[in-house]
Amino acid sequence: MKEQKEESHFLNKKRLMLFLKGMAMGAADTVPGVSGGTIAFITNIYEELIFSIQACNLKALQLLFEDGFKSFWTYINGDFLLTLFLGIIFAAVILANFVGFLLESFEYLVMTFFVGLILSSSLFLRKQIQQWNWQKYLLLSAGILLAVLLNFIPGKEDQINLVYVFLSAAIAICAMILPGISGAFILVLLGAYEGILEAVRSFDIVVLVVFVSGCVAGLICFSNILAYCLKHWRDEVLVFLLGILLGSLYTIWPSELNLFEQGTSYIGIFIAITLFGFSLVYFLEKKMQSSNKQGEHL
Repeated sequence: MKEQKEESHFLNKKRLMLFLKGMAMGAADTVPGVSGGTIAFITNIYEELIFSIQACNLKALQLLFEDGFKSFWTYINGDFLLTLFLGIIFAAVILANFVGFLLESFEYLVMTFFVGLILSSSLFLRKQIQQWNWQKYLLLSAGILLAVLLNFIPGKEDQINLVYVFLSAAIAICAMILPGISGAFILVLLGAYEGILEAVRSFDIVVLVVFVSGCVAGLICFSNILAYCLKHWRDEVLVFLLGILLGSLYTIWPSELNLFEQGTSYIGIFIAITLFGFSLVYFLEKKMQSSNKQGEHL
């Protein structure tokens, strides 16, 4: 009985942590230049997320009709996906206005915080790559270059017709699950960001349903490609993603802000907030390792 209570407590705690991670991903995806995929990497759920989404395929439907809902739900890791996506949606709807306020009022502080997160998560990702050679350094450079070059693509004027919303969502969601490439930034480039953000704020059901449908279509297609690559070329994929992650530092930093022109107080604030973001990732990593060990003993 005691072991059952401990196991139940552990599972509830794990679900709560997963929901909070989803909220962090949802909040990050509302910020142009920041990726929910980065948060998934930071919180150590990235590969589980990709493979769980990839499992939503024809075999899952076959299990649903032949073996019932329970087999289907287990196959797609349903508890994980549902909890995570509830957190993402909750944050996107509830925090959209708050994140907008923070960006308008404290853009420098917000982006400085993300610099710390990205630097720390880059080190975490670097530890997972076993061996380096010239091909991997080439992939790393290609990832950095891709993330930087995206900034020089001219954005389109805002478009909000439903077909364009669907296509924009399908493209942007691919970026959202790549660490370092911001789905919100892609929406800006496609000219759909303001319209979709306004639809979230005003809870425009039609636009939101079309947007979510586009996201689902894009997720299912792209996750299969990414899952295949991770299975066969894991190190190479991680090196490329590391490059994108490092290149995203160029994207998120406000172009008009030169630290050395702001004085020593700004430099001190930058260092303090960067260290806070860096330390937060380190704490989350240790917490995850502790939770995983606790789960193994139950």
